[in-house]
Amino acid sequence: ARMSALTRVLSGGARALALRGPGRVSPVLTGRRYSSNPMEDFDLMGAGGSSVIDTYTERGFVVGGVEHRGSVFLYQDMTLLWKVKDIAEVTPASLTAAHALRPPPDLLIVGCGARIGALPRETAEFFSDGETAVEVLDTPNAVATYNILVQEGRSVAAAMILPRAEG
Repeated sequence: ARMSALTRVLSGGARALALRGPGRVSPVLTGRRYSSNPMEDFDLMGAGGSSVIDTYTERGFVVGGVEHRGSVFLYQDMTLLWKVKDIAEVTPASLTAAHALRPPPDLLIVGCGARIGALPRETAEFFSDGETAVEVLDTPNAVATYNILVQEGRSVAAAMILPRAEG
């Protein structure tokens, strides 16, 4: 059976910050590692200075206590506004920054909004060199997965599309 890129990256234990919908964060800790320094238990930046996504609202994402309006791109301690509103707009040009990162992340998680969707073919081909694996998830699950991997110190980037209100 073929393992997805996400399954390979998650093959270790898991520490998670799971989201329960917009604006509601529920901490879920499994396989917790205790340190000799009690202040390390309060490190919300994770390994290597990477910021976790605190939550998201109908306006944007809260990263490291700062609200960023609209969609965002994250890598290590960098958070950029990303002018993408729909999975169809995720083009090679919109992800040029992801392809140019040095060192390249092992995994790029694309949060595609309220529902999971497929990347446009040319975008999937853009990452076919195998340097960075790409995993597409709905944004709530993408946020939770990104936070797990950042907390574990993994090399991960995220491109998060803000879910639109349905109605």
